[in-house]
Amino acid sequence: MRYLICLLCLLFLTASPFAQGERNPFELTARLPVQSSVTEQDALPEGRVSDNPFDLRPTGTALLTSNAPALAPENGLRKDQQNGPLVIQTADPDKGKGTLLIIHVSLMIVLAGLWLLFGGLLRQCLRATINDGIMNQLYTRRSGGELGALWACYIFFFLATGFYIYLLTTDFDIGLSYGIWGSWLTYALVVAAVLGVKNMILVLFSFLFPVRKEVSRYVFALMVFAILGGVLIAPVNLLISYAPEAWRSTFLYTGGAVLVGVYCLHLLRGVFIANRFFFSRPVHFLLYICAVELAPLMLIYYYVDGLLPQT
Repeated sequence: MRYLICLLCLLFLTASPFAQGERNPFELTARLPVQSSVTEQDALPEGRVSDNPFDLRPTGTALLTSNAPALAPENGLRKDQQNGPLVIQTADPDKGKGTLLIIHVSLMIVLAGLWLLFGGLLRQCLRATINDGIMNQLYTRRSGGELGALWACYIFFFLATGFYIYLLTTDFDIGLSYGIWGSWLTYALVVAAVLGVKNMILVLFSFLFPVRKEVSRYVFALMVFAILGGVLIAPVNLLISYAPEAWRSTFLYTGGAVLVGVYCLHLLRGVFIANRFFFSRPVHFLLYICAVELAPLMLIYYYVDGLLPQT
């Protein structure tokens, strides 16, 4: 009983506990003796900063003053200005070169395989771009096997042209943020989509107007000229990536000139296919030129012009 009375007396007669004061009883800085409340520069030699995370420092004391030299970053590590985590800076100039090499080797292996398997057909396609008789022979005797080989070469054109567009956009810093593989395949799908939409419009055009035979020949000529573009652009991509830096822009523009030249040859062949519509159906011919040939080019130009930096 007397112990309980003593406890009650201590509770009611003594001062309020220290934990109820204005200061935080768990603050270690306030418990430091006076001689320990010194600045970092007084405690350590000049130019040194303690790395011990368990050192007790008074609140509000600056760790570095204007007289203390800054720590130089070492081994690619730097300290954040707000004492944040260490940030590893990677500046590897060879980053991504292995992936580019894999893509180039893959494209060249596919091209070599196509040439070994369908070399005769590919040589006929190349000659058909400048010889209308060979083009008619390919068109009239196309069969299941040859058509499958043509489609394989057509898909190679999508891949090679998509990779050229990736190299071109990377040079102008307007590429996609999907990585090398994602950007390359995205551009290849865009090329395939553009030609697919064009072919769909041509097929619809043939159902609306009596030009089915001419449209069929024109679509086949588009495939043949695309095969020519794929065969020519693949080695240009190799030169763009591995030629000296001074020649990089030259080969970039050479690849663009190759694709534009193949496209112009394709349009010229289309003029010969549809020559009888110049005077008999001029409205249909102009409608096709504006809707199928000029409109996509204007849309692409508008899109690319918006991405390029304005000077």
